[in-house]
Amino acid sequence: MAQVKPLKRDYFEPMLEAVEGLVKAAGKEALVIVTLYSPFMCAGHIAGDDTLIRHIAEDPDAVNRGLEIVTENLMIFVNACIELGVDGFYHSTQGYEKGRLASPELFHRCVKPWDLRVMQEVNARCPFNVLHVCDYHMPYADLDPFPEYPGSVVNVNPVVGDRRLSGEEIVRMFGRPFMGGVDRLGKLATGSVDDARAAAREALSQAPDRFILAADCTVPSDTPWDNLRAAIEEAHRWRG
Repeated sequence: MAQVKPLKRDYFEPMLEAVEGLVKAAGKEALVIVTLYSPFMCAGHIAGDDTLIRHIAEDPDAVNRGLEIVTENLMIFVNACIELGVDGFYHSTQGYEKGRLASPELFHRCVKPWDLRVMQEVNARCPFNVLHVCDYHMPYADLDPFPEYPGSVVNVNPVVGDRRLSGEEIVRMFGRPFMGGVDRLGKLATGSVDDARAAAREALSQAPDRFILAADCTVPSDTPWDNLRAAIEEAHRWRG
């Protein structure tokens, strides 16, 4: 990881063209929120997840030198997106999952500082950002590091350790609205339109006052569009 190379803006141009098109198309009709993987996640894409985890255990100082470069590269993309007019970022973080790293201390040493470097910047410069605690790789035993992470809302799977947190517990824990409530791999992705509506209504019926209906992570790419539309319609209709 210490050998990772600095990038220039032209590396990101294909993605920035897509961002610019979205900003122009949406205008002031909707928020434009860009998905942003954490420096740790980007480093895993560069080195391979197994290699990154092994290197963090063997030589965390060397990994941090590489992560500093990854973070600066990521900030080139962030700054360009802000210049293009995005409203914020859906900032995804990993690394604290149960058993992912050799010890929690390594998360605080090699992951969290770079997360905060990026997230504090976007939080200071953008009106709306989503903190996404991503369990795509594996589940969490607890969420202890994350309430101090910035973000306008928090998007997290409520199943943590051996229990399921209520939406109200998540709101209290993070001190901000909870975004989620729908299992990304459940009926929304695999069921009928009626199933998707029922899943949305169930989430809404259990929701705290400060709530945005959403999936708990990225939905599978083959999720039917009609199911997504149905869930959105239920949110718009809800008067609970």
